[in-house]
Order: sequence, then structure tokens, then C-alpha cells
Amino acid sequence: MIQASFSVITDQWHLILGILLLITLSHLLISSILKNIFSSQLTADEYFALGMAGWILPAFLIALLSSVLGFEPSTPFNLFILIFLFISSIFFLLRFKTTLETDSKPTTFILLCCFSISILLRLVLVSKAILPSYFDSAQHYLIIKNILENKATGVLSSLTISYYHLGYHFLAAFITSISQAEIAKTMLIFGQIILATLPLSLFFLIKHETRSNLAGIFTVSLAAFGWYMPAHAVDWGKYPALTSVGMLPFVLSLAYLVSRYKNILSPQKRSLLYILLGIAMLVSGLLHSRSLIIIAIAGTAGVISAWQQKLSPRQQVLIVFIVIVAIIAEALYIQKQDILTLLFDPYIQKGILVTALVLFLSIFAQRSYPQLTFTCILAIGFILGSLFIPVIGLIPGYEHATLLDRPFAEMILFLPLSMLGGLGLAGLEKSVQQIKLKILIGLGATCLVLINAIFTYDLYLSDCCVLAGNDDMLAMDWMNMHLPMDAHVGVSATELKVLASDKFEGYVGGDAGIWVTPLIARSTTPIFYDTNFSEQSTLETLCQMGISHLYVGELGQNFDSSQLNAQPTWYKLLLSMPQVKVYEVVGCNLK
Repeated sequence: MIQASFSVITDQWHLILGILLLITLSHLLISSILKNIFSSQLTADEYFALGMAGWILPAFLIALLSSVLGFEPSTPFNLFILIFLFISSIFFLLRFKTTLETDSKPTTFILLCCFSISILLRLVLVSKAILPSYFDSAQHYLIIKNILENKATGVLSSLTISYYHLGYHFLAAFITSISQAEIAKTMLIFGQIILATLPLSLFFLIKHETRSNLAGIFTVSLAAFGWYMPAHAVDWGKYPALTSVGMLPFVLSLAYLVSRYKNILSPQKRSLLYILLGIAMLVSGLLHSRSLIIIAIAGTAGVISAWQQKLSPRQQVLIVFIVIVAIIAEALYIQKQDILTLLFDPYIQKGILVTALVLFLSIFAQRSYPQLTFTCILAIGFILGSLFIPVIGLIPGYEHATLLDRPFAEMILFLPLSMLGGLGLAGLEKSVQQIKLKILIGLGATCLVLINAIFTYDLYLSDCCVLAGNDDMLAMDWMNMHLPMDAHVGVSATELKVLASDKFEGYVGGDAGIWVTPLIARSTTPIFYDTNFSEQSTLETLCQMGISHLYVGELGQNFDSSQLNAQPTWYKLLLSMPQVKVYEVVGCNLK
């Protein structure tokens, strides 16, 4: 396993180094800004975690500036950029080193070790991946490719793309450009490194609230390997969503700091903090628009929680009870909805042991940290409820959409659950007097999560969502050499179904045919995979649509090639491989 990871590092070292240097520089820039605001009010390990939470912000701004200026770096320029990033990182590191208190050094070292080990484990996935999974990945690939090709005309031409998650694509295009890497490799490796950095970002909120390093580290372990979410998001090609989730803890941390220090900081520093929070929210929305829904949910939950703390103890308990009952009712209703039943799979199937541990620890969290605990509980309720709230008229073309769809809700639930676990462990520590026993409890809980991960966690891409195989890649090369540039390829499609509504949501790619346009620049039209190609009406429809070729992929939901073979006068077999076939539609020429 580790050998596979080192193989990826050896093969893609320039790409990995470029990403890590960008993270280092961006991390230290954010840490320096926060240091100027809070000085000694935060510890070094908290600054480290905040830097890891917010590194995407300056990295995105750098990428956006590059696109605005239309930089087209050559190989010598790329070398200069890498050297600049390295020297800048060293400069800021030396400046920031003076803030490392002795007590924070061990914790910071542990977090660094967690990050390094996590990268090694995450890169295992890349060793077997041919292309990023699912139909979304092909769309992201095409957008990144278009941004890179439009470098000369700058960001405005890129903004003409009909898509609204462009923040991720600018960042991925910048990384691809400076490292001279393949777009697919950038997507795969960048996604895995985001998964490695994301858990560290939750350390700050728990550590600062509880003053417990063990609770913070336990939260990191939960977010990293407690459940197979958010890592499974890469199986769905949800790279913009994953990147925005990586940014969310930074936004939440800044909002938390505003609420805690707004009356302590000077007006100048308070203004700087508000500006930083505003920019972070804007960038988070550019990365993925639904992250703004999560920010709104967290903000609303925080306001209600602050109000609830002002009530009498009996009223507080009653409100918590009502919210928990409401969440149980939502969960039961969701379980009756066919399309939504998968929502709880990461947390009930393989993750049931960890979820049960979190629920148990939540009792202690409510006792010791009632406000933040109730905020997390309320946020869970709002996330589940948002699956049924329509956004009619708000987003053109998405008339049947809801505030959150099932995949996004499924991948975000780990955030409040991880925080509940960390708060609960800190609360449990408070009820124990002996220091050695506190340490034993913290280490025991962390080990339980990691041992569960050993038996349940899969580091490789899920077979459910892989659409491209080796034969597909060979077929793409053949098509690129033999099909005319004006070829119009019919590709397999299946119906999209991720919302609670029973309305038609459109078609998405069913097999590797979805990669024809991104990889070889031939136009494609989706056709339902279960189409009967032996019917005359189907041939007439293909002719009316101007489809000249049909692609039958190796994996996924593909066309029935036996129907195509049964009509040799309509469909001419051009390429026959064990798992892939390419046909020319010749029946339109018959009189």
C-alpha cells in the first residue's frame, strides 16, 4: 500500500511539490495575518490549524490573479515560481517560528505527522485510478481545460462558461499550469491532498473552546477516518464541493473568533477580521454555491443557540429535547424516501461504531459545552430539513432543486458529528480527575476510531462510480486518430436522481463516453442507455439528431451492443475490443 503511494510520489513529484509549496506559503500568509490580529491570544498549534483551514483563500486569490493577467508560464518560469514559493515559505516560516510556544510544539508536531501520514495514505487511491470517477469529473476536466486554453484572453473568457463552481476550476488550472501536469492527475492528487488537510482544520474550534489538545486530536481522527465521508465525495467527482468543504471550517472559525473577541479587539483589528471573514465567505461561495447554505445554517444555528442559553435551565432542556425529536422524525421520514435512504449509509453501515461513540460522547458535550453542542445538533437538523426546501425561481434551470441535495448533505454531516465527538471527549475529560486517566481516555477513543478505520475504510476508488477502464483509454486514442473532427458521437446516459422531488432532473453520463468531448474534442449527445437500437424509430431519431457514431464503454451503464450488432446495415462496427466498441451510424444513408 505505502509502496503504491511512493510510486505516485516518484511519478508525480513535481505536481505534489507544487501543491505542498502553495499550501505552505498560503498557510503561512494566513497565519501571519491572524497573528497580527490576535497576537498571543492564540497558541501556535491553533495558528497552525487555522492556517491549514484557510490556505485555500490566498491560493485561490493567487490563481485568480494569474488568470486575470493571462499568465502562460513556460518551463523556466515554472521553475522560478517553485523557487519563489519555496523561498517565500522559508521566509514566512522563520518569521512565524518565533510564535511557537514550548507547550504547543508537541501538538503541532503531532498534527504535522497526521498530515504527512494522511497524504501517504490518500495517494494510494491515485496509484490505481485511470481517470477521476463519475460523470461530474469529466465536466470539471473540460472546464479546467477551457480555462487553460483561454489563458491568453484572461478570466473574462473563462467566466463565459455556463457553470457556477468556477473557484475550484481556477485553482486546479493554476496548479496544472505551474506544475505542467496532466489535468486528470491534478484533479486526483489535489483532491486527495485536500482530504489530508481538511481534518486538521477542525482542530482549532475544539481546542480553543475546550482547551484540550486530546479532544482536538480526537476530532481530527474522526474527520479523517471516522466515516467514509467526505472521502467518498471523490468517487462522485464532487471536487468543487470537497474544496469548499475544506474552506468551511475556516469560515466557521473566523465567525467563532468574531463572536468571542469582537469586544476585545481594537476597532482596526476587528475591521480586519470582518474583512477577512467576508472574503472567506465570498471565496467559499465561488468554490461551491451550496457552501453558502451551510454557512447560513451554521450562522442561524449559532444565533438560536446563543438565544437558548439565555433561557432557564428547564427551558433549555425542553428545546434540546424538541430539536432531537425533530431530527429523529426527519431521519425516519428520510428513510422512507427511496432516493434519500443512502444519506445515512456512511454513518450507519460501516460507521455505526463511530457514530454510536459520538452519540454517547454528546451527553458529556451537552453538559460541559451546551452552546456549541446545541449549535451542532441544530445544524444537523437544519441540514436534514434543507433536503425538502425548494429553491424555486432562485436559480434558473434548477426549478426542482432544493437547498441541499442528498450527496452534499451526506458529505457534510461529518462536520457537526466530528465536532460533537471532540466536545464530548473534552466533557468526559472534565469528569475525570486523574491526568493519566484523561490521557488514557483520549488515546483510547482515538485508537478506537483508527482501529475501526483499518477494518472498514477503503482507500481506493469505489467500483460503484468508476466509468473509465483501460480499454476505454485505448479506444479514446483510436477515436482521436480515426474519427473526423466533426464526428458527432452518441454516448450512454442515465437519469440523474439526487433530490427528494420525483421530478425529472436530467441525464448524466452512463459510461466512459462522457469523456469523449473532454479528451478528444468530439461533440457528443447523451442517449438513455436502455434505448432499443433495433427499432426503426430509434434510427430515425439518431438521424434527426445528426449522430454519426455510437460509443459502447467498458464500465457503467452502457448500450446493448447485441442490438447494434443485430442491425449491420444500420450500425457499422469500426472498433471491437473485449469491453469497448465504436460504431458508425450508416443507416441514415439508406434510401
